[in-house]
Amino acid sequence: MHSPPHSIQDWKTLAHSDPELAATTLIDKIAAVAPTTQRSVFAALPSQEALTLFFEKAIASTGALSGVPFLLKDLFDFPGYPTTASSLFLTDVRPKPTREAALSKAFRAQGAVFAGKTHLNEFAYGLSGENPTFGNCPHPIYPERLSGGSSSGSAWAVRSGIVPIATGTDTGGSIRVPTAWCGIYGLRLSPNEWSSKGCFPLAPSFDTAGWFCSTAEDMRLCIETLLSPKRGKTSPLRGVSLLESVKDLSIEFRAKSGDVLEILNAQSDPSVTEAYRVTTRSITQSYSILQSLEALQVHKAWIDAHKKRYDPVVWQRIDRARHWTPAQIDDAKKTEARIIDFFQACFERYDFIVLPATQSPAISAAEHTDEFRTNLLAITAPGSFARCPVLTIPIQLKNGESQGLQILCKEDQSDIPLRILNALGGTSPSS
Repeated sequence: MHSPPHSIQDWKTLAHSDPELAATTLIDKIAAVAPTTQRSVFAALPSQEALTLFFEKAIASTGALSGVPFLLKDLFDFPGYPTTASSLFLTDVRPKPTREAALSKAFRAQGAVFAGKTHLNEFAYGLSGENPTFGNCPHPIYPERLSGGSSSGSAWAVRSGIVPIATGTDTGGSIRVPTAWCGIYGLRLSPNEWSSKGCFPLAPSFDTAGWFCSTAEDMRLCIETLLSPKRGKTSPLRGVSLLESVKDLSIEFRAKSGDVLEILNAQSDPSVTEAYRVTTRSITQSYSILQSLEALQVHKAWIDAHKKRYDPVVWQRIDRARHWTPAQIDDAKKTEARIIDFFQACFERYDFIVLPATQSPAISAAEHTDEFRTNLLAITAPGSFARCPVLTIPIQLKNGESQGLQILCKEDQSDIPLRILNALGGTSPSS
């Protein structure tokens, strides 16, 4: 192979022809990354000897991903490797993993090769890719900006061509945001065993697992292989666009999104948009309340004892759960119920729902203000409340910038994401 492997098929071809060369190629790719970026992206990597052995074992598989390397976000357990959640102390208070995460098992059952672990916002409590311990994960094209998070290292590695697949988690947008900012494809599922077995939690009832791919073709293959989606109706899909509910989207993003919406037959409906606006009013506060309450339950044994070892921003987000009033919590639960009802009603009329994934392309750390985060959560939290699976597709903008569209579906085993990817076909939104 004359050019470096990039796609799933490239890696399969290389690994099956020379597994030792496949391991060397991957290690060389990582070695070429600047040291500060390596530190912010990669949490743990196998030795060359171990990686070669992984490739040699994997190519014996007849699975669709035989010989294809993948990276695990460092919330997922893999025997022999610590799960740190990109924190300073988790390994001190949690036993070293002896069992493999369910999602990792699913990938390896198809012949995929464990290639290491990636960093994240500490304990996955953030959407930016910032981490004061290991360094902020840079944007893969504009290093002065952020990659998005919390699944920052995974998104960076896929966009940078290190591996064709990397896993992520998404509680409040942690797959959707980096997918959009890095200009790749991302899928988050509903809460299921992949987000609960062998995966360190943030807010368990909201936590979901998923993965990133650099191309639509690779995403299609992963969906078909790992989810075996049920074939639904053959009549044309019908979607509804809620882009008009989000203010201050750029003219360019709206225009390019409009082209995609036309292909997908996703129409805007003023009455649905207005109902959505009313239903999601104050959503950021409501989501923050319920998410932090669950996070506090996860961290209650450590929040005081290890206060100085937390990222101060993360500590504050968890600690605030001790100060919500009963009235605030009750209001938040009512908001959650209204949003669930809204989406259930929508899915009775439409096959999918479209929202932007972010309000802008990638930003710098200085631009990541509380106001920006509040507005970003207002876009991503509705899907989190609804526990919807979401396919995020890239919208390529000028000068290498990107945003994304969230395609919200009703259930994990739906064939709608596949049909959407097939409909886009050669009109890739990232091109």
